[in-house]
Amino acid sequence: MKYPNTKKLITEKALDYFSNNGYVGASIRQIARAVGIRESAIYNHFKSKEEIFLAILSDYKSKSLSTKILSDELLDELDNPEKFLQDFARKLVEFWNTPKEKKFIRLLLMEQFTKVGSVELSVTEYVNELRAICRLIFSEMVKNNIAKKYDPEILAEQFTAPLFLIRTEHLSKDEQVDIKNVYGIVSKHVNFFWNSIKL
Repeated sequence: MKYPNTKKLITEKALDYFSNNGYVGASIRQIARAVGIRESAIYNHFKSKEEIFLAILSDYKSKSLSTKILSDELLDELDNPEKFLQDFARKLVEFWNTPKEKKFIRLLLMEQFTKVGSVELSVTEYVNELRAICRLIFSEMVKNNIAKKYDPEILAEQFTAPLFLIRTEHLSKDEQVDIKNVYGIVSKHVNFFWNSIKL
């Protein structure tokens, strides 16, 4: 019999091992021990380590960043674009600072270009949704004469790339970070960016 909670626990513990040791460095035995089940019991839920790994990736692909970041309350701030961008970036950092997100980005950076089954891990694919959200935001700003007439794709890239760098530098380790310091760095970036594009 398969227990959904056990399956979820297997992927959670596997993420711990994958994010610390990489795909090759983690074993079914370690994962089973961490879950508190026999190694053979893992196979009641997953056929292989590869299938566990792909289940973790699938879980992340199914999550929508926009639903986690773009609340109605935040969208109401679009009349004040600088405040909107500051709060948008802050919410992004809050989301990235969760333990699960920190583990996932570490795994992604560690295994960049690794092919597991038919799937190749790619940071590019992971940031595409954020880029698409920002492209839409900046398209509206340009269209409504809030921002300078730059290509929204370039604006999205210029806005997101430093944020992603801040993430990899400050929010990819297990230990506690000085989150106020991270917010300060992000705020300076947003301020500089907004002053460069505002009309």
